[in-house]
Amino acid sequence: MKGFFLTAALFLGLTGGAFAQTNVWNDYGVDRTWDIGFNYGASTITRPNGPEKFYQGSRTNVVPDFSIKLQYVVTPHWHLAFDLGWRTWESYGTWSNPYTYGTQLSPTEVKFQLGKPAITETFQLNYVIPYYSKYKVLNRANLYFGVSAGLVTTVSDGSQSFGKYNNRPDSSYRYVNGYNYGMGIGYSVGVQMGYTYYFLRKWGVNVELAARYVNMTASKENGLADAHGTTKYNMLFFPQTFGIRYRFR
Repeated sequence: MKGFFLTAALFLGLTGGAFAQTNVWNDYGVDRTWDIGFNYGASTITRPNGPEKFYQGSRTNVVPDFSIKLQYVVTPHWHLAFDLGWRTWESYGTWSNPYTYGTQLSPTEVKFQLGKPAITETFQLNYVIPYYSKYKVLNRANLYFGVSAGLVTTVSDGSQSFGKYNNRPDSSYRYVNGYNYGMGIGYSVGVQMGYTYYFLRKWGVNVELAARYVNMTASKENGLADAHGTTKYNMLFFPQTFGIRYRFR
């Protein structure tokens, strides 16, 4: 997955480098100021900070990341965007099991589900460096950097799941192998950078890297959520996406 994004970024950089940067804005009228995009990529999270360490997990994984973006061109150098994204947030840890029949049971893995999915509704303000075609009549590429802020909603039910040990000395022993936080709502702030190359007048491709900080409050769905303080947490997540763009030109 990392190689894919590096290849995509290199391709976009090489193709965009063929166009000279100018301050000309000939190709944008009042009816030519909207783009829509569909993105797919990967995202990872840090372990949630706030719950007791026992309920944070010790590792995370990389998951698919999807989003839809609507962009408004304010000026050649400033763009506003709304990004609706969704992905799964989970962390993993290992819990020890008790002695049974005088023997210590082996540790088992437990999954902590923060959100499945985690839905983000983000507004972006980006500073843009535009590139144009040879005769300065078409915006062929945009390199951008910006900031973002928005809301986050996580879908989860605060439940627990159980597994069966299936091994000696007590094959019938049941243990917690999954712990879900309650449904949550919070806010996010972050930064992003990206590059869009238009291979046709209306169609383009985009690569974007972002970092987001989120602060969440989850509902108290069960006794564990109350007793172990898992109702409030914060963390970072890092979307890396490649997408298609269509502009209303």
